[in-house]
Amino acid sequence: MKKRLTQTLLVAALLTSTHNVFAENLTMNVTTTEVAPAGLQQLIDRHFAIWNNSDAVAREKAFTAVYSTDFFVADYAGLNQGADRVNAAISKVQSQHQGFSFTPAPVEWNHGIARVTWGYGPKDNPYLVRGEDVFTVNAGRLSSARVFLNK
Repeated sequence: MKKRLTQTLLVAALLTSTHNVFAENLTMNVTTTEVAPAGLQQLIDRHFAIWNNSDAVAREKAFTAVYSTDFFVADYAGLNQGADRVNAAISKVQSQHQGFSFTPAPVEWNHGIARVTWGYGPKDNPYLVRGEDVFTVNAGRLSSARVFLNK
């Protein structure tokens, strides 16, 4: 009986510790109100301008005004963090789909999370591919983007 009680307490302690670790690593600001940060739409517009720009040097120059230093993009191809890797990912997408561009809808905001649905395609079919990006924002810059394709 004593051994069973000890095991039960150990499991409970481990589960409690795990929960606390997850809580400490949350990036969502749960105290955020429904009000979107000032300039959010402009920030999102600059993000998509970067992704539509075919000049890698010009894109990289625009990064500091839009992205945090630890910004990352998570999509089905993997995780890219930092200006060099994100810029390389943009170049790869553009090389695979020459003449395509993103056509974003207005940004939506919900308690610290921004969401934008978009189309991606050539000028004559701008919504050939549809998807959405879910962003976190920190100190007036995008800190993460998670990309979902609507198949």
